[in-house]
Amino acid sequence: MELAQHFSQDEAVLKEVALAGLLHDAAKSMRPQALFDYCEQHGIECSDAERESPQTLHPFVGAHMVQQELEIQSLDILNAIRYHTTGRAGMGFVEKIVFIADKIEENTRNPLFIRRTTEHLNFRDPTSLDRTILYLLDSTLTFVMDKRQIIHPRTLEARNDFIRAEKNSKHKEQ
Repeated sequence: MELAQHFSQDEAVLKEVALAGLLHDAAKSMRPQALFDYCEQHGIECSDAERESPQTLHPFVGAHMVQQELEIQSLDILNAIRYHTTGRAGMGFVEKIVFIADKIEENTRNPLFIRRTTEHLNFRDPTSLDRTILYLLDSTLTFVMDKRQIIHPRTLEARNDFIRAEKNSKHKEQ
C-alpha cells in the first residue's frame, strides 16, 4: 500500500492493491505435489517450466483459490496474484506494485538487495516503476542463471516487453 500510495490516490485502485498484496501468497505454503494435484483437479495448465520450477506455480493456484473461495473477480487483483513471481508482458499498475512489493519484502529479502532495488524508484516519476521492474527481472535472471536453474519463459517475455517499451519511449523522446 505504501508503494502504491506514492503513485496513485485512486481509492479503488488502492483497495485492489491492498487485496492483491494480502492475498498474493495464498498458496505459497503448499508443497510442490499439492500444487500439481490442485492444478490437475481444477484444470489449471501446468507447463514444463512450472513442473521444473514449482515455486512459479503457487501464484496460479493462489489466484484460483482466491477467485473461487473469496469470489474475487477483479482481473487486476487476480493477475497481480498470478504474475507476482515471474512477471509478464503487459503488466498493469496493480500487478507492477505487487510484483515490486513482493521482491522487496523486508522479512524475506536481503537488506542490500532491497536498498539497491528501491534506488530505482522515484516517487515523482511513474515510469520509475518500469525501470525498477526491469532491474528486478534482470536480477532474477542473473540469480537463476547463477544457480543453473530453469528460466521461466514468462520472465523473459516480461523483460523483453519492458526493454521494448523503454526503447519506444526513448525513440519518442528523440
